[in-house]
Amino acid sequence: MTTRQKTLAASVLGLLLAAGGLSWFFMRTKGLVDETLSLQTRLLAGELKARDRRSGVAQVTRNIDKMDRVDTKKVRDAFTAEWRRFQQQGVDDYFAADEADREALLDHDIDQVVTAGELWFATNPRSNGLAPRPRKPKNAAAKPEKTKVTQAAQLLDIYQTKLLARAEKRGVTLPDWLLGPR
Repeated sequence: MTTRQKTLAASVLGLLLAAGGLSWFFMRTKGLVDETLSLQTRLLAGELKARDRRSGVAQVTRNIDKMDRVDTKKVRDAFTAEWRRFQQQGVDDYFAADEADREALLDHDIDQVVTAGELWFATNPRSNGLAPRPRKPKNAAAKPEKTKVTQAAQLLDIYQTKLLARAEKRGVTLPDWLLGPR
């Protein structure tokens, strides 16, 4: 074999290895989306203990760092939908429960809100660790008008007030910005 043939063979081998490495990387990030979605659902459901929760949130952060923008948006949108579902479930469970069971439900929901706040930062690669600023309407016409308050909104307000009071009693600081407008 001549020097030219050896160089050509080494170049082809290098290209094949690079192509294999790139395909493995891109296949791995697709699996990261499913893994991250599953992990964040388990975290929000409260299925993990405190130490496992911290490592789970750290794993979500590492996975997000490896994803492209499209995959990050999928994970972020799934987190938002899942959080809204869990929040509504908390309201429904609270008002369906007996008075004696409500405190335990609030304690569970406080843990969920804390985890959701950590996941909010973990799934937002542009986050600086500070709570988001509320958006301001662009003009006076865009401001929401005070309209008739629905029963669901009243129940949500009562639930959030009870949740914040219970968190204060326990000495837990909640990311109240995550609970929505009050």
